[in-house]
Amino acid sequence: MSQNTLQATIADINTRWDAAFNRGDAAAVAALYDAEAAVLPAGGDAAAGPAAIEALFAGAIASGIHNHRIEQHAVAGDDAYATQRGRWSAQAKNADGELQTFSGHLTVVYRRQPDGSWRALTHIWN
Repeated sequence: MSQNTLQATIADINTRWDAAFNRGDAAAVAALYDAEAAVLPAGGDAAAGPAAIEALFAGAIASGIHNHRIEQHAVAGDDAYATQRGRWSAQAKNADGELQTFSGHLTVVYRRQPDGSWRALTHIWN
């Protein structure tokens, strides 16, 4: 797989991730992760496996986080694994009802699935 194709593939996953999160569909977000995946949120407990990952993102959605956006900075990999570095941003209202924007860095490791698709295996952010 060429690096351009891999970069476009990961960009498509990012678009689908943001769309699912922003429409409040934690199950669709979780479906973008490998069956053995772990999500490692900054300062929080790890979520390992599909049910825990879905619950993590359902909680984030329920807390009012919205307008999530992934900005891809670099993608590298081969036919089996890929890594992405980038930034994320989102919004939520604070205790006073004011809209706050927050962001950080992310790293995602993807694993190619037997059907040729890619799913996140490890996702960490700060």
